[in-house]
Amino acid sequence: MARDSKYPVSVKAGKPTLSSRPHGWHLISLEKCLNVENRKVDVLDDQEYDLVTVKRSRGGVVRREHLKGKDISVKSQFYIHEGDFLISKRQIVHGACGIVPKKLSGSIVSNEYCVMTGKPGFHLPYMEFLSETLYFQQTCFHSSIGVHIEKMIFKVENWFKWLFNIPPISEQKKIAKILSTWDKAITTTEQLLANSQQQKKALMQQLLTGKKRLNGYSGAFKRYHFSDLLKIDSKSLGTKTDPDFEFDYISLSDVELGKIGSVLEHHVYKNAPSRARRIVKAGDILLSTVRPNLQGFAKISNPHENCIASTGFSVLTPKKGTCGDYIYHYLFSAHITGQINSLVVGTNYPAINSSDVSGLCIYCPCYDEQVKIAAILNNSDATII
Repeated sequence: MARDSKYPVSVKAGKPTLSSRPHGWHLISLEKCLNVENRKVDVLDDQEYDLVTVKRSRGGVVRREHLKGKDISVKSQFYIHEGDFLISKRQIVHGACGIVPKKLSGSIVSNEYCVMTGKPGFHLPYMEFLSETLYFQQTCFHSSIGVHIEKMIFKVENWFKWLFNIPPISEQKKIAKILSTWDKAITTTEQLLANSQQQKKALMQQLLTGKKRLNGYSGAFKRYHFSDLLKIDSKSLGTKTDPDFEFDYISLSDVELGKIGSVLEHHVYKNAPSRARRIVKAGDILLSTVRPNLQGFAKISNPHENCIASTGFSVLTPKKGTCGDYIYHYLFSAHITGQINSLVVGTNYPAINSSDVSGLCIYCPCYDEQVKIAAILNNSDATII
């Protein structure tokens, strides 16, 4: 059946190609490894049930809602147990599969899901590793039918026709154990990172509003407009630019939340996008005026010196007596975000006028304190990274 030619982001385009089989592994169909379970639920009107769903990109099995039987519209439901492997028939092309955790044992799913257990000689937790492989993802896609990505339906009978390289059960268990250990370590790291980011936000709130003052400094912060502290769009390519001038181009998609992409497009001026106009120097700050709600801003460092940026950015150059790093950190604050959001016009292509950038307000202490506050926040960033 015809299908949408656009692959989902979770799947690399192409026919599944099985890698060479390691010594001692078996080339078999997963039909010989898995049982498809159908634990029918007799849905009673006054009984309460937990319904679950599976998040895309192998994000795990999670509770969706808690309902009485009379409020469940689809009466064809099935029980799931701890350790089952669950596949969403409509979302598996986006990686929606996972192992049922203990806390969701006894929940129910409709026939929109495949519920699987392992046959003797197969360690079901190994499926979490297998589901991360490109081959697994592509076989799921090629075992689904439909004309549109969001409406494709997984056919388990088609999927069972694909052959997989499967290790002996002892090795399956070792692989699953190693990966489980790594998952726990990654989760711990992510939690530590989130805590660090929250601590930085709290520190920013105190330092950038004057609620917390550095030793030796006092007095209220002064209110300024950006135009008081920054030169805005002062450096642009002129009409006499050499047609053969070559440069790296910073587009709107290359910048988000303080970062510039590692790989930039290289252009010759005569063939370059018409928006490639702004010249940037180390110390400048890019601030997106198109889709500003995406927080498109970044500080220019030496590697991006003399790049050309899209006119979808305002280029902010600190004036003498203004600390650029202080301005940069201030852009993360809700005070600036709120001002920008209030200025956005348009719905299909939201933007703010370049002239509005000069009128954005900021509160600053004296230059020396700006420098010291910026240094503290720079150090905080270094520890988070």
